Amino acid sequence: MDTRFNPTPIETAPPSLENACVILLGGGLADWVGMADWMALAGQVGRQRPVVIVPTGGPFVDTVREAEDMWRLQPGVVRRMTLLAMDSFALMLHGIHPEIATALNASEMRVNASAGRASVWLPSSLAAARPDLIEDWDATSDSLAAWLAVDVKAERLILVKAGACPCHGPGNPFASGGPDTTAMVRDGLLGPDFPAWRRRFQGAVWCVERERVEEVAAALERGNGLGCPLAATPWRSTDQGTGQGMT
Repeated sequence: MDTRFNPTPIETAPPSLENACVILLGGGLADWVGMADWMALAGQVGRQRPVVIVPTGGPFVDTVREAEDMWRLQPGVVRRMTLLAMDSFALMLHGIHPEIATALNASEMRVNASAGRASVWLPSSLAAARPDLIEDWDATSDSLAAWLAVDVKAERLILVKAGACPCHGPGNPFASGGPDTTAMVRDGLLGPDFPAWRRRFQGAVWCVERERVEEVAAALERGNGLGCPLAATPWRSTDQGTGQGMT
């Protein structure tokens, strides 16, 4: 049963999400058996602190792209369809690890955290809660993850990627301080809106390869840094305001 519809009763107020760990599971993990290890890690960490998984569209977004190409759909329609594809991936993750509860918003994330459960976010809720955000936004999953981390004042954001992160690649050109997110957008590794949300986020952002789940588990247990740190780039006059958060 989806625990979002049958929350565990609690006697105290749900905890804050300010020490939360937000984890984006990239689409390249959808058909990889090791994704179950990431779900198990999220469930384990979620017993001690708030954890929120942000899904990508996974294989479900391929249908959206095909429909967009065939029917020349309006961008706003495509964004909503993409969010629903992310919901489908989220439900698949919940099905793989039922102890991780679904959540429409921050309130439900707090309820799940109070019960010692990690959450997997259903991003389509933004279509009703924040239509202004969706209409003006290239809703890539990494940008949504960064927006959520800002909104709930999370402590850290972890982007789990199928390929190598930049500072782990050949030659390691970023060894002195980690890659900046604008360079990663240029290389097609991040969505165009991510750098602005990274600048607004006060916590740490890390990129990790999907095979490094054990290293991440050890780092989280020790409270250490992990993976490839993503630096924020300077503000530009074209950056937009964040608007209101979700509840």
